[in-house]
Amino acid sequence: MAIDVTAEVLIDRSPAEVAELMFDPKQDKLWVSGLSGVYPMESGQYKKGAKVERVGTFLNTHYNCKLLVTGFEENKSVQMYGDEPFEMNITYNLSETENGTEVKLRVTSISEIRFDTPLGVLSKKVLEKSEGDLKRLKMHLEME
Repeated sequence: MAIDVTAEVLIDRSPAEVAELMFDPKQDKLWVSGLSGVYPMESGQYKKGAKVERVGTFLNTHYNCKLLVTGFEENKSVQMYGDEPFEMNITYNLSETENGTEVKLRVTSISEIRFDTPLGVLSKKVLEKSEGDLKRLKMHLEME
């Protein structure tokens, strides 16, 4: 069994405005909870082949994640592979709607997960974290 969760939020901004913040690794600490450091290996927004190091905690476990951007579509999507706190694929999707931008954040585990927490509980925690992260993203974008 694997983790496969998707969090969604509607943000009253255009996809370009959402992508400007969400697709910029230097802004990750604004909206991604648990991060203590983010270190892009190059400047600018995420793009295919880009590498970013994220340092943080998840469920009281310290991690040092190496992210690799595996797919990118300007103002639409970013696909990333991360090696910690468990091996995963992360996908950001932006879709324009009448009322702004529908944002989806999907996390899928790849291999065995080395947490003592039962998988169902872990999936719920990943979903809750992702939903909280999108709420923070929405708050930052809509208060501007």
